[in-house]
Amino acid sequence: MNATNVTPSSEFAIERLARPTLKGDDGDRVAIVDGSQSITFDELDRAIDQVANGLLALSLTSDDRVAFVGRSCLAGVELMLGAARAGVVATTINWRLHPNELSFVLGDSNPRVVVTTPEFAAVVEGLAELARATVLVTGSGGAKDFDAWRESQATQPPAGIDYSDDDVVLQLYTSGTTGKPKGAMLTRRSLAACIPDTVKVWQLDASSVLLSVLPMFHIAGAGAALGVLWGRARLVIDNDPSPHNMLRMVEAHAITNLVLASVMLQGLIESPKANDTDLSSIRTVSYGAAPITGQVLKSAVDKLGCRIVQAYGLTETTGVLCVLDEHDHSFDPAGPAEVVALALGRLRSCGRPRPGVELRIVDIQTGQVLGPDQPGEVQARTDRLMSGYWNRPEDTTEVLLADGWFATGDVGELDADGYLFLRDRLKDTIISGGENIYPTEVEDALQWHSDVAEVAVIGIPDDKWGETPRAVVVLKPGASLTGEELIGFARERIAAYKCPTSVEFVDALPRNATGKVLRRDLREPYWAGRQRRIN
Repeated sequence: MNATNVTPSSEFAIERLARPTLKGDDGDRVAIVDGSQSITFDELDRAIDQVANGLLALSLTSDDRVAFVGRSCLAGVELMLGAARAGVVATTINWRLHPNELSFVLGDSNPRVVVTTPEFAAVVEGLAELARATVLVTGSGGAKDFDAWRESQATQPPAGIDYSDDDVVLQLYTSGTTGKPKGAMLTRRSLAACIPDTVKVWQLDASSVLLSVLPMFHIAGAGAALGVLWGRARLVIDNDPSPHNMLRMVEAHAITNLVLASVMLQGLIESPKANDTDLSSIRTVSYGAAPITGQVLKSAVDKLGCRIVQAYGLTETTGVLCVLDEHDHSFDPAGPAEVVALALGRLRSCGRPRPGVELRIVDIQTGQVLGPDQPGEVQARTDRLMSGYWNRPEDTTEVLLADGWFATGDVGELDADGYLFLRDRLKDTIISGGENIYPTEVEDALQWHSDVAEVAVIGIPDDKWGETPRAVVVLKPGASLTGEELIGFARERIAAYKCPTSVEFVDALPRNATGKVLRRDLREPYWAGRQRRIN
């Protein structure tokens, strides 16, 4: 059931994020396209050297942080890689945060240098937490202009830096769906274990063109940038994940690879424009970050006609732990009934662990390791793990356990063939009358109703049962569905105790930048003022 634990080569960690170079025989090929800007591999390598030398000229050391606040852009990639080459730590910050939240994250990371864009310059420059920081603004002109600062630096490779696989390279903040964001410290070792394997999953090579619409403050966005450079592919940066724009970009740049949140994939295939767009250049679509229904997956397979893979992972694991590969997404619906049933069932899984990843399921109460088809907390052991949370030793010891295991906080089960089926986040589990109810299981049942566009299930207080499921539903345009009708629909598909006892209809569900539904925001009005958030 556990994959063989293979220690990866440190080649990526030392050679590709540090020295000797990104240059090669194909150094004149375009590496990154950002709007009207483009840069070759040789030019990018030179820019990274300049950024590294600029940081070293400010006397930064391995314990120092440099931050990027802004939408994904070429400057953000240059800073991330330049910091790695200088032996300091880069952190890409969620630009969607409220100024108070931004203040917290920047205060926590305490960066010596902050690079931002004109859009966010006023907010960033007004934060007292950055009193000691050098603030540079892209395209601003003058003394604070990032491009001018970079171009004023030496172009030779920085010398005298001792690189180690244990060096922290990236500090990415958890999405903060619960509590304050925590800075997960990712090392050259964890990147070496994950990024090259992710390139294999995506099948990236020199002929590949990957469209990146996921923000680079998220591991999927940062990992896409690093993976493209590892695979010598081309990265096309864009910050508009709307279906219309992504379809336009596919045609304009002959995109071969897409890395999407599940909600983005759904929007893409349901867009009317998809029927009029040439999708023949697409070779691989990777999706993740949230569950997706079997109905949407079938539509994606039929419409896109390319490799479709699902990836499961966390910021703390440097990204991918499990993959549901193209073979699991492709099957003959006219085949034997038992084969089709097995295939459809596996579409609800996250796939199997990648080489170098071990998984186990433990009882939530006792910590006992469980057997196949028994739900519990998912734990992982791999070189892909973070080294810990920045300045959070207690939080670190809660998740980095003895013998190298990491507690994901996800509830799931492994079947006899090693496929991982996620039920929910541990903190999202609804306990009603002593029974565990996993919202995603209820949501999947409700999603099959033809009038339902989106749904989230939360636990609300109940004097008799402790808490009870409530469905928050977005209807499709023109639909007219009552709560009673939807509850009756659910009773035909799942156990009665799992069915929602109430339904709320809304115009949209709150989501974070990576498409995850913020159940915390939906629950808050019902639990406000209570000392205990469970009953």
